[in-house]
Amino acid sequence: MAVREPNGNQFYRHIVLAVAGSIFCYLLITYSGLSYFRRPEIVPKTGEHLFSEAELSVHNGITGESLYLVILGHVYDVTKGAKHYGPGESYHMFVGHDASRSFVTGEFERYSDELSDVSGLTDAELQQLLTWKEFYDKTYPYLGKVKGRYFDGAGQETEYLRSVRARVEKAAAQAALDGPKYPSCNVEWKVEVGTRVWCSNRSGTGQERAWVGRPRKVLSGLNESGHAMQFCACLPDDATDQAMYARFPNCDENAESCVIPDEQ
Repeated sequence: MAVREPNGNQFYRHIVLAVAGSIFCYLLITYSGLSYFRRPEIVPKTGEHLFSEAELSVHNGITGESLYLVILGHVYDVTKGAKHYGPGESYHMFVGHDASRSFVTGEFERYSDELSDVSGLTDAELQQLLTWKEFYDKTYPYLGKVKGRYFDGAGQETEYLRSVRARVEKAAAQAALDGPKYPSCNVEWKVEVGTRVWCSNRSGTGQERAWVGRPRKVLSGLNESGHAMQFCACLPDDATDQAMYARFPNCDENAESCVIPDEQ
């Protein structure tokens, strides 16, 4: 069978379609390329976003409406909690950057890069910080990680994070030994109150017990810098090692709850 040649109209229609298809492909490729540079990187295999500090900083409720909070290098979308984290609210300092240390120390006045450094916290304070992280794991959508102190450019843990993790694991092992005698206090920080510690029949790390106890400042030796290490523990009324613990200032010896002055 002979093949018919296309007439003039068909020929030009094919040319137009070919040109239009080329333009469409060009635009698609160009848009995809530009979009890649506009969006956060994706950590291979996990689907997590890997944010740079610059990308993270715009999610502060001021530059844009979204509110992204960081703790120990992990990023959470706290936009639904705008009444707590929005501009002008009590916890706004936590969004747009990593201020992990402030979860324990209550340094809310002004952000600085040093607030992501938790190396100066005690082991007990690191455990408290992990309790905060568990709260965000359960309450807000997890988005990914931020490159810097805790994760490298490939989204892998840094040596710094591994050292923090090792300290927490060591503290947890020690707490398992000391727990029946010195269970940790419950701790919270509020703008209008400050840091409050209290005892109940459930320790700050979740262990149940039959007695309540009184909050005390327990001295647990010296750190590598020679500074006294201390933490809040709930001691039973019949505790005998008096030299190892002390009352918090301005807190009645029989109180089950104490507010710790900021300078302590």
